[in-house]
Amino acid sequence: MNGSDDPIRRLAHERGRMLGELGVTPEDVRWAKAEADVLASLTVPQVSARLIGPVSRLWRRLRRLAR
Repeated sequence: MNGSDDPIRRLAHERGRMLGELGVTPEDVRWAKAEADVLASLTVPQVSARLIGPVSRLWRRLRRLAR
Protein backbone atom coordinates (compact mmCIF):
# COMPACT_ATOMS: atom_id res chain seq x y z
CA MET A 1 0.00 0.00 0.00
CA ASN A 2 1.55 3.28 -1.01
CA GLY A 3 1.25 6.45 1.09
CA SER A 4 -1.44 8.03 -1.06
CA ASP A 5 -3.72 5.02 -0.52
CA ASP A 6 -3.55 5.31 3.27
CA PRO A 7 -6.74 7.03 4.47
CA ILE A 8 -5.01 8.46 7.56
CA ARG A 9 -2.34 10.10 5.40
CA ARG A 10 -4.99 11.47 3.01
CA LEU A 11 -6.92 12.88 5.96
CA ALA A 12 -3.78 14.46 7.45
CA HIS A 13 -2.87 15.97 4.09
CA GLU A 14 -6.35 17.42 3.60
CA ARG A 15 -6.42 18.74 7.19
CA GLY A 16 -3.05 20.41 6.69
CA ARG A 17 -4.20 21.98 3.44
CA MET A 18 -7.37 23.35 5.03
CA LEU A 19 -5.54 24.73 8.08
CA GLY A 20 -3.02 26.38 5.76
CA GLU A 21 -5.86 28.06 3.89
CA LEU A 22 -7.13 29.39 7.22
CA GLY A 23 -3.70 30.85 7.95
CA VAL A 24 -2.83 28.50 10.79
CA THR A 25 0.88 27.83 11.18
CA PRO A 26 2.60 25.01 13.09
CA GLU A 27 3.78 27.65 15.60
CA ASP A 28 0.19 28.59 16.54
CA VAL A 29 0.11 27.09 20.04
CA ARG A 30 -3.46 28.16 20.86
CA TRP A 31 -4.83 26.45 17.76
CA ALA A 32 -2.83 23.29 18.45
CA LYS A 33 -4.11 23.16 22.05
CA ALA A 34 -7.72 23.72 20.97
CA GLU A 35 -7.42 20.98 18.36
CA ALA A 36 -5.84 18.59 20.88
CA ASP A 37 -8.65 19.30 23.35
CA VAL A 38 -11.27 18.54 20.72
CA LEU A 39 -9.57 15.28 19.74
CA ALA A 40 -9.21 14.28 23.40
CA SER A 41 -12.89 14.97 24.02
CA LEU A 42 -13.73 12.51 21.27
CA THR A 43 -11.79 9.73 22.96
CA VAL A 44 -12.42 10.38 26.67
CA PRO A 45 -16.01 9.99 27.88
CA GLN A 46 -17.18 13.00 29.85
CA VAL A 47 -20.34 13.66 31.82
CA SER A 48 -22.32 16.45 30.28
CA ALA A 49 -23.05 19.41 32.54
CA ARG A 50 -26.65 19.21 31.37
CA LEU A 51 -26.87 15.72 32.85
CA ILE A 52 -25.57 16.57 36.32
CA GLY A 53 -28.56 18.72 37.37
CA PRO A 54 -31.31 16.22 36.53
CA VAL A 55 -29.33 13.32 38.03
CA SER A 56 -28.77 15.18 41.31
CA ARG A 57 -32.49 16.09 41.50
CA LEU A 58 -33.42 12.46 40.90
CA TRP A 59 -30.96 11.36 43.60
CA ARG A 60 -32.52 13.79 46.13
CA ARG A 61 -36.03 12.53 45.30
CA LEU A 62 -34.95 8.93 45.73
CA ARG A 63 -33.36 9.73 49.10
CA ARG A 64 -36.55 11.44 50.25
CA LEU A 65 -38.65 8.45 49.17
CA ALA A 66 -36.34 6.05 50.99
CA ARG A 67 -36.88 7.80 54.37
